[in-house]
Amino acid sequence: MIQVIDNVIGQKYSQFVFDEMARLKWTFVPDISLGQSKENHPGFSHSLYLHEEFNNNKTGTIVAPEYYLIAPILLEASDKLGKKFTLDHIFRCRARLTINQDKIKVGNPHRDYQIPHWVLIYYVNTTDGDTLLFDNKNRIMERITPQRGRAVLFDGSILHSASNSTEQPRIIINTNIRV
Repeated sequence: MIQVIDNVIGQKYSQFVFDEMARLKWTFVPDISLGQSKENHPGFSHSLYLHEEFNNNKTGTIVAPEYYLIAPILLEASDKLGKKFTLDHIFRCRARLTINQDKIKVGNPHRDYQIPHWVLIYYVNTTDGDTLLFDNKNRIMERITPQRGRAVLFDGSILHSASNSTEQPRIIINTNIRV
């Protein structure tokens, strides 16, 4: 199950989200592939929501103030994609920013979690640096190019990977949703 929808939110709200993401206090991550790639993929991350069950045994759920900026995107995606998830189904939501480089580098295919879930990626800006979805033999079966306002929803058991951009920084919002 892979669904792509363009203009999941309106142009003005999309611009507002872009402007707010540009103001985030990003945390540098030397390797955003978290060791799942043969080479480092540096970037920046900002945790928007992390349910306490997935918070590395630390007490409490993380809810950043910016999460409420993202909540309408998640609800619109649920409606427009014909899914019946609510904000209560979200267990992780984070913003990712990767720096543009001279050439495209693709991270290793991975799954965010081993439990049944959906992955929703919202593209904050238009650039190159596709999201790649793989079959079980690591062959590319789908390539989604970042376009502002686009969202892709797919089964979390599908292997996927990000590639960096050569044009400008790539900003996405990655959300994991309980099935």
